[in-house]
Amino acid sequence: MALRREITTRITDLLEQNPQGLSITEIVQLGSLNRNTVGRYLDNLLVSGQVEMRHFGMAKIYTMSQRLPVSSVLSISSELVMQLDASLRIVFINQPFLDLLKKGEHEIIGKNIEFSPIPLFFDETFQTLLAWLHEGLTGTESRGELEVPSQTIFFFYRIVPTVFNNGQKGVSVLFDDITNKKHSRARLRESEARLRSIIRVAPIGIGLISNRMILEANDQVCRMTGYEAAELIGYPTRKVFPSDEEHDRVGNLLYGEIARTGSSSLEVRWQKKDGTVIDIHLSATPLDSTDPGAGLTFTALDITERKRAEAALQASEEKFRTLFNIADDMITLHGFGPDGLPGTYLEVNDVACRQLKYTREELLTKSPRDIIAPESSVFMARNTKNLRANGRATFEMVHMTRDGRRIPVEISSHLFNFHGEPMALAVVRDITERKRIDEALRESETRYRSLSEASQDLIYVIDREDRVRYVNHQAAEFLRKSPESVIGQDRSALFPSEISTRQREVLLHIFETGLPVRSESPITAGGEIRWFDHALVPLPDAEGQVTSVLGVSRDITRRVAAEQEQRQNERNNQFIAEHSVDIINRQTPDCVCTYASPSVTRLLGYTEKEVLGRPVLDMVHPDDLPGVIKDIAEIRDSGKDTSRSTFRFRHKDGHYIWFESTTRIVRDENGQVKEFLSVSRDITRRRADTPQPDAEGTGNGKTD
Repeated sequence: MALRREITTRITDLLEQNPQGLSITEIVQLGSLNRNTVGRYLDNLLVSGQVEMRHFGMAKIYTMSQRLPVSSVLSISSELVMQLDASLRIVFINQPFLDLLKKGEHEIIGKNIEFSPIPLFFDETFQTLLAWLHEGLTGTESRGELEVPSQTIFFFYRIVPTVFNNGQKGVSVLFDDITNKKHSRARLRESEARLRSIIRVAPIGIGLISNRMILEANDQVCRMTGYEAAELIGYPTRKVFPSDEEHDRVGNLLYGEIARTGSSSLEVRWQKKDGTVIDIHLSATPLDSTDPGAGLTFTALDITERKRAEAALQASEEKFRTLFNIADDMITLHGFGPDGLPGTYLEVNDVACRQLKYTREELLTKSPRDIIAPESSVFMARNTKNLRANGRATFEMVHMTRDGRRIPVEISSHLFNFHGEPMALAVVRDITERKRIDEALRESETRYRSLSEASQDLIYVIDREDRVRYVNHQAAEFLRKSPESVIGQDRSALFPSEISTRQREVLLHIFETGLPVRSESPITAGGEIRWFDHALVPLPDAEGQVTSVLGVSRDITRRVAAEQEQRQNERNNQFIAEHSVDIINRQTPDCVCTYASPSVTRLLGYTEKEVLGRPVLDMVHPDDLPGVIKDIAEIRDSGKDTSRSTFRFRHKDGHYIWFESTTRIVRDENGQVKEFLSVSRDITRRRADTPQPDAEGTGNGKTD
């Protein structure tokens, strides 16, 4: 139930008059109120944070809250904060939120959120946000992540049920921009995935160190040293060396050689976990050639005597077999037949057997040619040629299981020599889910194409060969052509030579730098000059190479015309000021000169620079100053727009000249003084021709 304002005011007035606090009984007696009513209203005031309660013996003592108002705290928050009442009317929004929306407070406050600029900003996600707000009004708090695709922004949001000072229910909304954090995490995951993929399949020890701390170590390093990964990663490199002397020697040689040549390769001694000392051929390369301290990648090869190497190899084979079979992907090993194409499988892991529905013995009698779907067999020779030429290759094929089911796969194959014979180690990944996602992406692109066609802006895509890859109907209509007749055409053929050349320069800049460009320019169409705001954005492929540019051009002809008209008006006003025989000046509310027309030099001897930033009242005759100040105060406080004063200005050479000045006050939308605009006319001759009652002519700032 909402509080009645008169009862709330009566209770809070009593508490303010008695800062030491009052019990319910005392409030009832002093306020002539019903005890149940007082108790109910105090409960509501406690919930809204206006009143605090403490126990004194058996009694409850109530005092006015000494906490800061919530709005005061929210207004300085770096988060985006908004509060709405029970009817979803916006009652508070902080400045960071206004800055993001690029709106003023007067455009937001007091409006129902559905009729404010906020739905346009959140676009298709607004309905989800609106549902959460309704839940908040029912008392349900919610939080989580919210993506706004149209703005390419990710938020962490919190929607909290709120009770305002007047007892009314509402909801508070807090957004925290986590876009950069999301992107950073994605890039980090991609980087880590690439690094771990290399480390996982490498046949030699590979790791990463920084400031002599082990950051990464593959299974081979663990096998060589006897440590588990958790026992190495995060520990100093000293852990794998038999002594401080060997650790320091290797460090000095390693970093010294890297400083001279950019990499290092040397023989060192490592100590295994069990205390055994082994010989290692260690190679290292900095992640950043300009800063070795940023980290080093290293490879390590055990070069201990043959018998010890054979014993270590036998033990490592068992570990490799375990890792080989618990991998998430299919892993196969095969040689090559007399025709140069893949030969019979030499090894397959358990995952390959499970996914292809064959036993291990059955698969070892087959070759990749036996499990490739007919539609993929035509690519076998090309893929094998690339592998033999480059030493590695990644490609997509379709495998067929024993029961005839097709599995789209991505094969990452690496070529190596084993006893003089070429062998291929292949990691085969089931990409059924990826293909499903790709199909969903194509459907999404179709939806976005529909949005493009509905847009009133000109939308188009230009590729590196300067051909038009896409235009929406609006763009085609501007060119007075159909979309079909424009797509595939050279862009340069659609525009006059001068415009086409200028467009090409901008496109080349985007292709070279990968950076977006925003510009405004006129284009003549049908004999009419129209202005456009162009937003050009690079479109990269999966490897990050910019292959085309997306352009969105918005007709701003009306806006440009208005701006040109405004500039012409400003030039006209400037012309009047520069040729006026009177002194025209502008002043701050403190009467500091911010502009003076050139006539100030002719009448008072000062240059414009000499009076800018100078208090105008300092140039008024001391006898006239009180009257002038009185005139200014009168128009400032009375609400009048103008005043006329007669007083003397000091000439640069020291003598005074009589002026009649008309001052107009300029106020902002809140009625506060923004500046003064004065026009001052030399009346020295006129005063000389007119008898004055005061020989000194003090003037006293007389106002008409």
